[in-house]
Amino acid sequence: MKWKELLVKYALEFFVIVLGISVSFWLNQRTTERANERERIKVLESLHAELTEIDRYCGERRDNYKDDINILDLLLEEELNLEDMGALTTSKGRVEFILTHYRVFEPPMNQYNSKVHSGGLKFIKSDRVNEKLGRLHNTYLKYMQTAVHFDQEFKQHFLPFLTAEHAELLLARHENGVGMEEYVRRLHEAIHGDDRFKANMHVLSDYLENKLYFLKLYDGLVLELDRALEDALGSRP
Repeated sequence: MKWKELLVKYALEFFVIVLGISVSFWLNQRTTERANERERIKVLESLHAELTEIDRYCGERRDNYKDDINILDLLLEEELNLEDMGALTTSKGRVEFILTHYRVFEPPMNQYNSKVHSGGLKFIKSDRVNEKLGRLHNTYLKYMQTAVHFDQEFKQHFLPFLTAEHAELLLARHENGVGMEEYVRRLHEAIHGDDRFKANMHVLSDYLENKLYFLKLYDGLVLELDRALEDALGSRP
């Protein structure tokens, strides 16, 4: 076999080997890209589904905050409107809850936290989605948690005042002979007969308004993230 024939033979063999490696690499790359794309869609869809739950949770919290504020406003008015109060609640416990307890803010975040720990967020290509995810689950969540913390601290100082100065109101909450209207009348009279009590109620109302304000900001970002996720899902191949 002449050297030229050997050269052609080896060149063809080398070409076949290189082509085989290139095709194999291309196929592996395509397989990886398809797997990554499937994972990207899976991550986006799970986050989008969880966002629906978050939106529902925010709606429930918003309604609760508004009712809490409206109940306090009625108690702070000079003339007590029992009809309006009855439209908001018929439970003594519901009224006392506002004075003695605080509402936590813990939106459903299992899917997001799972993606953080598993590294699933790396599959999200959209900078817009990543930016809004970070703002929602970090910055704005901390705003809400801080507002809740202030409410919690206030209740920790307010409850000893109630037990020391107005224990009869806490006892009336558990007395079967004291109906809702009578309970609210006693509470209203106590507030307007004690400037310290009334001042604390105004402070509490301000704290609740503050929580509602930050909830509106949080809720607005939920809507922005929803649009960003829908746009990212709409760009699927």
